Amino acid sequence: MRRAKAAAIEPAALPRWAIAVVALLAVLNLLGALGGALVRVGTLAPAAAGPTGTAAVLAHGALMMAGFFGTLIALERAVALHRGLWVPLLAGLGGLCAWLGGAGPWMWAAQALWLASALGLVGLYAWAGRHRAWSLPLAVEGSGAVALLAGTLAAAFGEGELARLGWSAFLVLTIAGERRELMRLVRLPAWSAHAFLCGWALLALAIAGHALGAHAAALALWWWVMAALALWLLRLDIAPRQWRAAGWAGHTAICLSIGYGWLLLAAVLGLAGQAAAWHVLWLGFVFAMVFGHAPIMLPALAGWRPRPTRWALLPLALMGASVALRVVAALADLPRAWPLVGAGHVVALLSFALLMARAVWRGESTRARSARA
Repeated sequence: MRRAKAAAIEPAALPRWAIAVVALLAVLNLLGALGGALVRVGTLAPAAAGPTGTAAVLAHGALMMAGFFGTLIALERAVALHRGLWVPLLAGLGGLCAWLGGAGPWMWAAQALWLASALGLVGLYAWAGRHRAWSLPLAVEGSGAVALLAGTLAAAFGEGELARLGWSAFLVLTIAGERRELMRLVRLPAWSAHAFLCGWALLALAIAGHALGAHAAALALWWWVMAALALWLLRLDIAPRQWRAAGWAGHTAICLSIGYGWLLLAAVLGLAGQAAAWHVLWLGFVFAMVFGHAPIMLPALAGWRPRPTRWALLPLALMGASVALRVVAALADLPRAWPLVGAGHVVALLSFALLMARAVWRGESTRARSARA
């Protein structure tokens, strides 16, 4: 009865202009994160303020995780549920406070906004479970929101390593939950569900162990779980079996499969004690997921239907090459390669934005001509 009543009073879709404003905030957070990163690796010189200012450099990680991804993922949830647009709005505004305002009160304001947004995202998942239906994938994604809250809280108290772990868990759990949701129609081996639940529990144990001071053991457990997740996805996800599919389906399959390979490499590097593992996880794995899912998410978020293009895999290749160079530069201690690494990351992201914009323009033009015919 409660769910039927909730369905009867389902609010209208969120206004497109409001979605566009929040999406713009996400882009600004990404610019701040990229600017800070480019200064860190020596590609750009630091400035007094703005995306390459001191504040953006210091808040580089927070801008990417709590700012950009916090805004983007919360926006997707809000659009799907037709409510809670304030959640990604707060995350986006927090990023502006961080890189426009600098340290002191502005950073405190940013942290407060990010904490409120993370708490709101937890609330959105709880609302979805109560008023629609709880499921294992939804619970996993909801635990990712809890990890975002924990990571942001750790950052506010100056616990950088714990924040990194919490924010990384936010991204990994969100992706794992979404992929598990899409695999519900596939007949999986009986052991796969137990393995998935075990990995979920061990990941939570790794974060708890790190918070309690068992840093080395927690990180080792974390990377073992990442290795197991990569193998689980490569073995059971439908993406590796759809490489030859036409259109965006094949594009997504290739991006995801390569992303799983990056996740496995990140785990190997992490277990070997290499700090480069983290950026392989974020830039290799996570951004492969972004590149792969973008053509699917654009129609849901903005109603745009990008037209498939043979150039769509170029950003994936550029990002892969720059991540590989990053690993080589870190392992071989090649400081002169770092500016090129940073430039490669940015070129990959810019090419992705331009290609998606062109694909959307061509897709919408085709739809307009069809409507007039």
